[in-house]
Amino acid sequence: MKKIWKRAAALAMAVLTAGSVPGCGQGDRLAAGVNTDNAIVTSMSTESGSLDSAGDSSLWWWSYDDVCMAPLMEMEEDGSWNYILAESVDVSDDMTRYTVHIREEAKWNNGDDVTSADFLNTITRALDPECQSGYSSMLFVIQGAQEMYNGEGDVSGLGVTCPDDKTIVFDLTGPCTYFEQLFVLPVYMPTHRELQTETNGDWAMGNDMDALVSCGPYYLAEYVPNQYCLYKKNESYVQADRITTETVQKIVMDDTQSIINAYRAGDLNFITADDIVMDKYAGSDELQVWPSITSYYVLFNMEEAPFDDVRIRQAFTLAVNREEVAQACGSSFEGSGFFVAKHLLSSASGEDWSDEAGEDPVTFDPERARELLAEAGYPDGEGFPQVTYKYPSLQIDSDIAQALQAQWKENLGIEVELQAQEQQVNISTRRSGDYQLCRMRWTADFADPYTFLSMYRTGDSYNDNNTSCEEFDTLMAQAGEESNPTERFRLMHEAEKILLSDYCFGVPVLNSSNIYLVDEHITNFELDPARNVIRTKYLKFTPD
Repeated sequence: MKKIWKRAAALAMAVLTAGSVPGCGQGDRLAAGVNTDNAIVTSMSTESGSLDSAGDSSLWWWSYDDVCMAPLMEMEEDGSWNYILAESVDVSDDMTRYTVHIREEAKWNNGDDVTSADFLNTITRALDPECQSGYSSMLFVIQGAQEMYNGEGDVSGLGVTCPDDKTIVFDLTGPCTYFEQLFVLPVYMPTHRELQTETNGDWAMGNDMDALVSCGPYYLAEYVPNQYCLYKKNESYVQADRITTETVQKIVMDDTQSIINAYRAGDLNFITADDIVMDKYAGSDELQVWPSITSYYVLFNMEEAPFDDVRIRQAFTLAVNREEVAQACGSSFEGSGFFVAKHLLSSASGEDWSDEAGEDPVTFDPERARELLAEAGYPDGEGFPQVTYKYPSLQIDSDIAQALQAQWKENLGIEVELQAQEQQVNISTRRSGDYQLCRMRWTADFADPYTFLSMYRTGDSYNDNNTSCEEFDTLMAQAGEESNPTERFRLMHEAEKILLSDYCFGVPVLNSSNIYLVDEHITNFELDPARNVIRTKYLKFTPD
């Protein structure tokens, strides 16, 4: 392992010097005090957002969550619940009150107790509209939360109370069968009640390490912006005996080919890869492939012409042959006429979402697409205004963009301009509404279709194209209060169909698989059942 650690430092210096890919650098300082016989080295994307669970919890937060965050409870691979910070949860018969008892031994890595006030600190800050949290709306199942977010109420009317330091009570607006699954979201994670009170403050940007305390498996011990994050085991973690690896280093790298090259050179222990490794590693134990709970789709800006006309939105949707797009992108992708990821498991039937539905809400129908376009005043695309599709400058997104461009040209006679953007710029573009067509990708945060569909309720904090459909909202409200799983899923299937085929908020395109390359030193794979991603915190390193 000493070899791989030294090579990781050399890699970081090399890529930093080359200027093409951010690396970690500072190799001598990084290696100081590290037990290189018990450390994992992997990559991470360039930091975006902050590490504040109540704030701008974007890509960087999820990388941090991978090793540092501890929820009240999390789902195991077999679907059972594992209590982490919670000792137990009491649920009222009508499922409107959840009383959570926090473990007495739950502590921050600085020795402070984890208390109910730490959870309240996150929740109340997330309900400030200035917090920039995309997950604020996931608190709206709590009494008074939406009113507080809208400035129509305050904490006195919030259905979150702390009878003592180790008890937190949630009073909900109605029955919520999936409430415990929300505990894995940022806004339900604790933030230190005294050290982490400034939303998106210095502590959340890695600039105040004393305040950046952790109650999870690891803590951030060393951080050099745009270069690396070094995490060390938190001996105060409530399940510290489950954590066998002493150190995890994540080197900032964005270029897929450079990441793969670094893995092949022995500089990284495991990586997230893509289709280009499938042939070379076919049949190898190093190649790990799992269907993901991720959907790729295109958002319309429906507030401006031409996409304020539902007929044009429907035409663009029906003109896409999703299987051809998937073939252009590689064997780890499959076309999907669903917004919800096809392989998300239904808790009602035990089937995949798509199998339970029986048929795709949206299909390939170029003839009907041309009819709709003509009805809107643009026969064969004649006179159609110039429109631009904006997407991240990643290879897969470029492949998708070019395939869509070709199909819209062939099936509608419309030449769509393509504009690639750096990933964080594209996120900002989407959030600000500065687009006509924009790529969107969503991975389930918890194992329920609600994580997809709820985003496009009127006024939701993640509703980036201001979708507003009364019939859809009504069905989602009914699903949110329905306690019968079969009826609840039926309502959500109907809601998805309306969202896609009638209202047509966007173009569903693909589902993907997660592809990993993992060297022989790494064992003890555990998957997050909601997102089908490796839980780095539970990986075990075995030295030579």
